[in-house]
Amino acid sequence: MFATTDKLLISEIFYSFQGESTLMGQPTIFIRLGGCNLNCSICDTKYARKPINSLSSREILKLIKSFKTPYICITGGEPLIQKKNLKPFINELLKMKKIVSIETNGSILVDKLPKAIKKVIDVKTPSTGEGKSFDLKNLKHITKNDEIKFVISNKKDFDFSIEFIKTHNIQKFNVPILFSPNLSVKGLASDLVRWILKSGLPIVFQPQLHKLIKEKPIYLLTHKNQTTDK
Repeated sequence: MFATTDKLLISEIFYSFQGESTLMGQPTIFIRLGGCNLNCSICDTKYARKPINSLSSREILKLIKSFKTPYICITGGEPLIQKKNLKPFINELLKMKKIVSIETNGSILVDKLPKAIKKVIDVKTPSTGEGKSFDLKNLKHITKNDEIKFVISNKKDFDFSIEFIKTHNIQKFNVPILFSPNLSVKGLASDLVRWILKSGLPIVFQPQLHKLIKEKPIYLLTHKNQTTDK
């Protein structure tokens, strides 16, 4: 049963393939929640900070029901600023046997999320302007399903990330550690590959594939408050 006050603030909902994480390439429904508690300098979805759509869990499920893919990615903005209403929605998706991942910026505790989902947890690097935002208590709640991601814009970001991994012994969690190059920085991707190989650490080079091929998603709901009937 759905509560009558289970509305979520939504920026957009669309169908595409997963361009990040170890689920890269999977056909996926993306539910981009609105609002964010950080203000990253390299954010590529600033429009999501001010959502104009408010949908109940039932309305979201109705919107996505015609798509047969089991993969659902909840992203933002920052999804966990709505975690009170988000958790019941995730539980409904899990009951439907959906494979759920959530992308979170690492500044809000993930402890109340269902353990069955994949958490892709960002550690913000210095170039974002939010390099001190990570809540270290989140390290206590990492499961075997999860991934830790760093977005790299320069060598300072890379060195910061390597130091974070070593200081907090991230390898002990035995989860993928993703380094994603800021593709707007010319030549950075090849530099990052070289730095990773030289480090000798088990780091996954993770470019944003959807940006490389200039994807054209199928929108079910847009941040311009337009829906597509299915």
